[in-house]
Amino acid sequence: MLDIENLSVSYPDGTRAVTEVGFRLARGESAALIGANGAGKTSLIMALVGVLPSTGTIRAGGTLLTKKSLAEIRRKVGVLFQNPDDQLFMASIYDDIAFGPRNMGLSEEETARRVDESLALLRIEQLRGKTALKMSGGEKRMAALATLLSMKPDIMLFDEPTAFLDPRARRNLINVLNSLPHTKLIATHDLAFAEEVCGRAVLLREGRLFADGPARELLHDAALMEACGVEAIDGGQRSLS
Repeated sequence: MLDIENLSVSYPDGTRAVTEVGFRLARGESAALIGANGAGKTSLIMALVGVLPSTGTIRAGGTLLTKKSLAEIRRKVGVLFQNPDDQLFMASIYDDIAFGPRNMGLSEEETARRVDESLALLRIEQLRGKTALKMSGGEKRMAALATLLSMKPDIMLFDEPTAFLDPRARRNLINVLNSLPHTKLIATHDLAFAEEVCGRAVLLREGRLFADGPARELLHDAALMEACGVEAIDGGQRSLS
């Protein structure tokens, strides 16, 4: 469903953010992308939808990412940014959610149906007429997620989705993500969240793939996580029996 081979990302000043990373996510699989600050997590996610130029090979649902296929890739792959304000800019949440379908050329009838479906799926119908300026961090996160769902992507990418969330909103997000059938790649520093939502963990260190395996094993491996620059869950003391 998502195939990445020899992916490298460099910035205009020559800084290499990602170096020859490769892995594959199967349909419906959820994987956590883990690493210290500067490990290349956000750069990798932005490269997967062509926001950052890259070398190597990216295939989403069998479609190879090229300049010509960029629009198709972005229909198949949705990104939830770290700051939901980056995705909420219209006068109402209804219009924010409708923005994508309208730009796809869908009719107002189909757009309205998709908005209604997204709001209902996330149980946030009460936000329909609100503006993001008067919403909590948790409400904004759910509304931003609804903007993705209305596009009906096959693959969803998340950049620090628990940022700015209080415990209740965080728990709500966990429940929602676990209910979604999409293929998901989630960049996060919140390892407890990652373990609840993802069956797999992909670790980056200094822009390179460092480890890849079951989340419940890797995220509790104190020596491995320390080498990656991240503290293991519970200091790595939990039994894995």
